[in-house]
Amino acid sequence: MDDFEPIRRLVALYAQLLDSGRLADWGELFTGDATLTVYGRTYRGRAEIVREIGGMQPGPDRPVKHLLLPPVIDLAQGGAALAWTDMTVFATGPDRQVSIATIGRYHDRLLRVDGRWRFRERVLVFAGEPLPAGVAPVPAR
Repeated sequence: MDDFEPIRRLVALYAQLLDSGRLADWGELFTGDATLTVYGRTYRGRAEIVREIGGMQPGPDRPVKHLLLPPVIDLAQGGAALAWTDMTVFATGPDRQVSIATIGRYHDRLLRVDGRWRFRERVLVFAGEPLPAGVAPVPAR
């Protein structure tokens, strides 16, 4: 039970650090050899993830906000876990109007490295997309 809160914190920090533009700190949430799959493309390694995903983020004149629901977490042996987190991204338009940009679910494989939970594999499946092969579905209970 001691691992659930640090995993929830990891998930929350993902959104808050990304939305704040703190990309170096955000990158530390991943293992060095992590993968992140979004928009049908897989980014490999912490440096590529930070460079590519960070480059997709709008500037301060068009802020976005990732809203994440509490994750469903399954702990595994050997300092590993699976997590599923529903998300919504709110975007600010040129007229400062806020709208929903997208909705989806993160499917995560997590590892505890040096006492700290990190993302090993993160796959974002947008609403209406099929679940990619090899990605664990949400558990039934």
